[in-house]
Amino acid sequence: MNLDVIYVTYNPNLNFLEQSINSIVRNVRKVYVVDNTPGKAKYLENYASDKIEVVYLNANMGIAYAQNVGIKKSIKNGSDYVLLSDQDTIYPEDYLFDMLKSFELSENAIACVPLFRDINQKKANEGFIRKYPFGFKKFYPAKGKYEVFQAIASGKIISMKLLKKVGFMNEDLFIDWVDLEWCWRAHKKGYKIIGNADVTITHQLGDNAKDIGFREVNLRSPFRHYYITRNAFYLSLQSPDLDLLHRAILFLKSIRYIIGFPLLSKPHLTHLRYVLLGFFHGIIGKLGELK
Repeated sequence: MNLDVIYVTYNPNLNFLEQSINSIVRNVRKVYVVDNTPGKAKYLENYASDKIEVVYLNANMGIAYAQNVGIKKSIKNGSDYVLLSDQDTIYPEDYLFDMLKSFELSENAIACVPLFRDINQKKANEGFIRKYPFGFKKFYPAKGKYEVFQAIASGKIISMKLLKKVGFMNEDLFIDWVDLEWCWRAHKKGYKIIGNADVTITHQLGDNAKDIGFREVNLRSPFRHYYITRNAFYLSLQSPDLDLLHRAILFLKSIRYIIGFPLLSKPHLTHLRYVLLGFFHGIIGKLGELK
């Protein structure tokens, strides 16, 4: 069984990256670090070895493009599975052993994901998401394995045999919603994503979180708020992998980005300008990198 790890970096925190790689490297065949930093990140070459390959893109090509670069390299080298990872994710010692059991649940299992805890927030974990006839809902299992509708990329293990039937990450989205959109495509084709509640990893969503009483909101830069807003509205209008009702629900729920991000982030007017631009571009279907 050949399993590779793919990291996508952008001005990486080398301490975080080193801790993450050290927590998983001994149990995998190969580590690909695909760097999106314009002009390339300093000192990444220090990690290069027989087991770790650093790929410099020399420009920010977006997370989807960078993930695809790593996935294609892994496929070319005959991998059975790939693990997608962010630089700040720390893996338990038996992570791969425990997670790969998830594929035994169904021959149509294309990916498995762990529970994750956002270090910016107070709650124990982020739970899993299921799709219901009239919406999407989180649930918080204490243990066991469950079919889930969507999950973030970090910690996700994907079967290469089935990925070829679903396709690569959508590079037009550039960043944000890339991982979720791929999950929707997989479901539409009849494949399953297994959430393993017996395993929990730590991960950082956004730059910080704001507690507004009834929930905590992850906040990011104005640029990231642009992509989150744009891609949410675009997918709510154009995704062929969600039915009309769930696209309508997504559209209505996405209005919170236009209100919440500018209200909770400073400078308020800058964030407002970016989310409104994101809304406009999402409506007209203008994708790719914001230039």
